[in-house]
Amino acid sequence: MSRLDLLIGESCGQRVVILGTLAVYAYLVVRRPADAWTGAQHGATTVVHLATLIVAALFLSSAIGTLLPEDRLSELLGESAGFGEVAAAGLIAGLIPGGPYATYPVIKRIQESGAETPAVLTMLLGYGLISVGRVPYGLVFFTPTIVGLRLLTAGTATIIVGMVLFAVGGVIRNGAVGS
Repeated sequence: MSRLDLLIGESCGQRVVILGTLAVYAYLVVRRPADAWTGAQHGATTVVHLATLIVAALFLSSAIGTLLPEDRLSELLGESAGFGEVAAAGLIAGLIPGGPYATYPVIKRIQESGAETPAVLTMLLGYGLISVGRVPYGLVFFTPTIVGLRLLTAGTATIIVGMVLFAVGGVIRNGAVGS
């Protein structure tokens, strides 16, 4: 990794976030300096409060990744994976607690273990939609009925989209697309 990559990120996504942040702050410094200062203070406070959590989560996700049975994951979520396995992967990912800084490395490790794209996409979707870690926050603001309906809707959507991704993956794998 070069020094430039360290400053502006290695991937396109990282660069968009970093350069976008710099552009917003450049605008704020020129047009609204007080808001720029307030935003920077709030950002620094958030970094301080989350730093140990994020570092611990990254170490935890790495440890979980090393504990995953790669051969079994490859068997369950690889080319021979059926719809049931793909849907289950999405539902299980929805049960993973923590933010993306903890969950994404685990899902990436599962992909590296041989999981096919439909399973990985369904896991990302299930994590984003279901996200049981947000249930306590939801219960602060909404009734248990609303939170339960959100979980039911999210689980159903995960299964439906997983089914579509599984079907599309099968069509692509069997050569019916792009021939």
